[in-house]
Amino acid sequence: MNVTPNPRTDRRYPRGLTNRDLALMVLEEADRADTAESHVEALAPAAESWHRLASARGTFSAADAAKILSRDPAIALGQNRLFRTLEDLHWAYRQRRDRAWRARQSAVDAGWLTEIPQSHHHPRTGELLLDAPQLRITLKGLAELRQRLGTSEPLPLKAPRDNDRARPDDNRP
Repeated sequence: MNVTPNPRTDRRYPRGLTNRDLALMVLEEADRADTAESHVEALAPAAESWHRLASARGTFSAADAAKILSRDPAIALGQNRLFRTLEDLHWAYRQRRDRAWRARQSAVDAGWLTEIPQSHHHPRTGELLLDAPQLRITLKGLAELRQRLGTSEPLPLKAPRDNDRARPDDNRP
């Protein structure tokens, strides 16, 4: 048996509340919910764009990551400033021997950075030579950098043009 509580006698309700008071409370709550829903609807395109980017596979070079991060109005950096930022955050360092950027193990363990091996063939001898690994920023690292450096404001989005044909395997937003 389901009994509707009476606000005048039920101890869970403050004494003196009338039906009019309850109706006003319901209306205020409905207005608050409508405002919240409209805010969510306004943020939905930006959230979808970021979710699409974050759900993609792969890693980004520092130059590409800087360009993506710079779409946030609060972040202004290029490749070199991104490397200095990674160094300031203790995510990366310069190797003394070859002056190449390397990922700190803590950033690799956190899933923010990775390195990929590099090599080339000597132009005259054809011998395979190993180069310093390339530092790459993961999608998780991009999200963490954006959170640390940026704002909670949505990324500025442009409507795609007809000649922009994104392939499913692209890492473009």
